[in-house]
Amino acid sequence: MIEYKNVFFIRDRNIIINDVSFKIAENENWAVLGPNGAGKSILFSMLMAYNIPTRGEISAFGKTFGKYNWNRIKSKIGIVSSTMGRFESVLNKMRVFEIVLSGLKRTIGIYERITEEERRLTSKIIEKYKFEASQDKTYGILSAGEKKKTMILRSLITEPDLLILDEPCASLDLFQREQILDTLTRIEKTNLIYITHDIMEILPEFSHLMLLKDGKILAQGKKQNILTEENLRQLYGLNIELLDLADRPMIKINN
Repeated sequence: MIEYKNVFFIRDRNIIINDVSFKIAENENWAVLGPNGAGKSILFSMLMAYNIPTRGEISAFGKTFGKYNWNRIKSKIGIVSSTMGRFESVLNKMRVFEIVLSGLKRTIGIYERITEEERRLTSKIIEKYKFEASQDKTYGILSAGEKKKTMILRSLITEPDLLILDEPCASLDLFQREQILDTLTRIEKTNLIYITHDIMEILPEFSHLMLLKDGKILAQGKKQNILTEENLRQLYGLNIELLDLADRPMIKINN
């Protein structure tokens, strides 16, 4: 489904992404774990053509970047990231229902007539993810967690083949984080790429794990093979003890 071959991204002579290769197959959900500044967001911004690789090849759904109309590829991918923050002046005046519906229009704001089918689809996804109590609230008065959930539903309404979540729990308190993670466990039929710096956010639903450090892949593969104390110690440069929990990993840092 997604493949990177020897991809580099260089900015101002600094190598941000350094010779990265990986393949993500259909029906795989990946977590991408690494410290801040590792290049995680840049890595997948290239898939959306927000940034252009300096060297290497990126393919998605059997098509190669630069050799195909990439807007058609992007229509298969949803993304939730902090870049939407630049549209807050528009979003703050909109109701949650309208923002979720705007995913069908692929616009920020609604500038066309809304059809009954669009209303039906919007109500359906809001009900599925138990967000009815917030649907008539304006975005500007929502909590940080409610804002993130709104944008997740906006991305899911088109039923994308792939959803990229770039640090969706950043700046959220514990309660809000768990609400967002619970939302993700309900997603069906859409493959996930979940970018995070926090090991506690790695859910049982993630089948694969990539560890990224200094723009390079430290390890990648099936989660049970990659999530080891040795790998985590290399990733963070700390004496990490991995605690064995039934569903979510937790770490202890020893002196």
